[in-house]
Amino acid sequence: MNPQDPRLYADPRGVWRDDGAGRIHGIRWTDIDGIDGYAIDANERRLIFVEVGTATGERLELRTDWPGYREVAMAMSVHLPGLDVGALQRLEQTRPEDPPTILWWKA
Repeated sequence: MNPQDPRLYADPRGVWRDDGAGRIHGIRWTDIDGIDGYAIDANERRLIFVEVGTATGERLELRTDWPGYREVAMAMSVHLPGLDVGALQRLEQTRPEDPPTILWWKA
């Protein structure tokens, strides 16, 4: 874990990414309408991303190796009915050549 990595967290309002120096980005639970996941190759290692989105096109990118990701994943499964924690765990086996995976979509 790199100390410069963003810190992820969830609270009763939503899910957030703290990029440091007061730069906090987030999406409220009620605004989330979809979650996708994908993998990329970067410097001889695979990075797994979870992208949280809204109907207005706002996106929040989370990486599974950033601090707080596991807690955020559990919070998403509580606040977003129908989100399967197992799907989030299986995402970590995704390969860069795999197409993006829709993990959850608001009904």
